[in-house]
Amino acid sequence: MRISYFRLFFLIMIPFGILSGFSCKGNSSDKDLTGDNIINTAEKKVAVKLIRIDRPSENQRFSSGEELYVSVSALGGEVPDSVRIYYDGTLVETLYQEPWNFGVKTNDSRLGKIPLKVIAFSGNKRPHTLTRFILMFSDIIPEAGSYRVVNTYPHDDQAYTQGLLVYNGYFYESTGKEGRSTLRKVDIETGEVLMQHKLENKFFGEGLAYLNGRFYQLTWLKNTGFVYDADSFTQINTIHYDTQGWGLTTDKENLFMSDGTNTIYVLEPEYFTVISSFEVYDNQKAVFQLNELEYIDGVLWANIFTSNLIAKIDPVTGKVLAYYDLTGIIDNLDKNLDSEEVLNGIAWDSENERMYITGKNWPRIFEVELY
Repeated sequence: MRISYFRLFFLIMIPFGILSGFSCKGNSSDKDLTGDNIINTAEKKVAVKLIRIDRPSENQRFSSGEELYVSVSALGGEVPDSVRIYYDGTLVETLYQEPWNFGVKTNDSRLGKIPLKVIAFSGNKRPHTLTRFILMFSDIIPEAGSYRVVNTYPHDDQAYTQGLLVYNGYFYESTGKEGRSTLRKVDIETGEVLMQHKLENKFFGEGLAYLNGRFYQLTWLKNTGFVYDADSFTQINTIHYDTQGWGLTTDKENLFMSDGTNTIYVLEPEYFTVISSFEVYDNQKAVFQLNELEYIDGVLWANIFTSNLIAKIDPVTGKVLAYYDLTGIIDNLDKNLDSEEVLNGIAWDSENERMYITGKNWPRIFEVELY
């Protein structure tokens, strides 16, 4: 019988392959037992409950600047060697003996739901970790501001205003509703639409900002925005974001975006990357429905959707500094407005230091003085 060289080679190599396979498997097992990945059950750390948090209670409310008193006690039996206290992810204190009490300073705390984590250590045992959340509110009671109408200007009452700004002596406006959404240049005195770009019917136009020769326009639910040349309205880029798009403004370096919650996102303009974010609170509550935005002299202004309120916000802390109630400003409009046609649109003319406000489908834009 003839045996091919290939078959002969295969038959000869089988034993070596088997031995080699067993050898490799044996080496792998040996490594698990004796190498870097050694598992020695006698030395495994045992989980044990060592402590409880006595103070603060879960979701306890605090005001910014108020001292947060932390009190920890042993559960009995084994006493921890040390206890570490973390506030909002930062180690603030390590305690080595009872009583395990410590006062956390909150002057520079962000607002909102803040994690307080306590970790207890005892010998070789696995550390015991407990987490509790507290609610941090603003320590500022917002001022109740007033307004005065200085002048009025005509406005297209079919323009569902979502973003409004002043640039180079003209109004620029982003309007909403699917099939009606536009970017437009408007003469301040006459209300005449001088130039207009219509969005695809699937998009619902939202906030608008001007920065470095470009207009940035958000849309509502499509996670998509557009960048235009400011002079020609030629689209030069498409931007994307993970939230809903509501309001947009700029501090001349970065963009600030709202999404209908109480969170404001700070974005770099080139790639729309989120640099940071902050939550907006007054002394009693989180302030939701933040809508159209304007940045004026280091302060953020926001329409609060479905209301006649404008909030003045510290963009560093997220604290509401004042509320301006513009109820009554629309009483003399020559149009009956429905429930959606609310105050929305804040524009600041920095050259002449004038503030303008309007609303969705309002027939007027108002120059106002807030004080």
